[in-house]
Amino acid sequence: MKPLTKYAKNGDINIAYQVIGNGPVDFIYVSGWISNIDILWTDSKISTFLNKITKFSRLILFDKRGTGLSDRVSATCSLKERMDDISCVLKAVGSKKAILFGHSEGGTASSLYAATFPERTVALITFGVFAKRKYSAEYPWAPKPEQRESFYQTIQKEWGNGQKMGLEYLMPSLIEDKKYYDWFASYLRSGASPGAALALAKMNTVADISLVLKSIKVPTLILHRTGDKDVNIEEGKYLADKIPNAKFVELQGNDHLFWVGDTHSVIAEIEEFITGIRPIKSKESTAQNSINKRTSEYSKINIEDVMLNNFQYNLKISEFAILSGRSLSAFKRDFQTQFKTTPSSWLKNKRLEYARELLLENNLNVNEICYEIGFINSSHFIKAFKNKYQLPPNKFKQGLLDS
Repeated sequence: MKPLTKYAKNGDINIAYQVIGNGPVDFIYVSGWISNIDILWTDSKISTFLNKITKFSRLILFDKRGTGLSDRVSATCSLKERMDDISCVLKAVGSKKAILFGHSEGGTASSLYAATFPERTVALITFGVFAKRKYSAEYPWAPKPEQRESFYQTIQKEWGNGQKMGLEYLMPSLIEDKKYYDWFASYLRSGASPGAALALAKMNTVADISLVLKSIKVPTLILHRTGDKDVNIEEGKYLADKIPNAKFVELQGNDHLFWVGDTHSVIAEIEEFITGIRPIKSKESTAQNSINKRTSEYSKINIEDVMLNNFQYNLKISEFAILSGRSLSAFKRDFQTQFKTTPSSWLKNKRLEYARELLLENNLNVNEICYEIGFINSSHFIKAFKNKYQLPPNKFKQGLLDS
């Protein structure tokens, strides 16, 4: 069933959005090039995928300015304006903090948002995302100028033609399904005119987030298919290499669209990253029972995985509870039962142990280590380290060097 479309006001611009489900954590999908949040529900592939996301989250969809049901704009929008639209929608739905799921060009805006507003970001998940679309010796996977120009010409001459728009690069596994190619072409037409599509393509050509990736300090999952024909897998590896502590997962297949091909693996990685529970691939009629059974059997592993994967991030206890799929009170109760201590005490001890490892193995200074392990105040970090190891971190390291 298609959800109700509402509008959030960002200055003079109306941004169309939808909210589906009532899960414990907000999950905002930042789409790729073009979208139409009404029309996407007419396709069983996309709608099935999105409905699975609502099993463990409150799903938020929107059309960025200039596309879909949102206001058309005369000027090309910037990444900053794209971020403003995300903030506007989250405010409209009463969300203080959300998981960002960015696909393709939506991943560039999501990554920049996570770097700029870590306090509003629970986690970042990307699929088939690039850092930039300009070829260089340091980034040889991006299209060369002549390739981009050819792409522009295709938009201008073949917009709306499912057989001539180069859709085989987006979903090669469906190359024999001419009806689906035609449907997707109509979906793109419903989301943007040829001129708007061209303007967005040119904006992507100049957008570059390579320098901000190192500033992303939230839990990050990078998903990329091995044979992605639109965005090379090396581009996903580049993101994972530049984003501190990012988890990179290489998925089999060559489709650039996440709702085409092996969608179970995509859902499984997302759900496990968020909840700590990997769903069993089963018939739809028994899937939820299987997940519920696993949740009951492996709840302790769930909490441990969440803590070990995310302790180095500056997250509140309530946010760890969200990542574990529990209420705050249930999280504290289950944590005490398993670890025989409080989450705060466990976190402090784990972060200090990690700080000791960094002092032993790296050339980071005290302030850098403080930030890397989840402390936000260096004086608090130094005091806590001294209480545990009897020496402040700089003298502790000097003692190691002298010995």
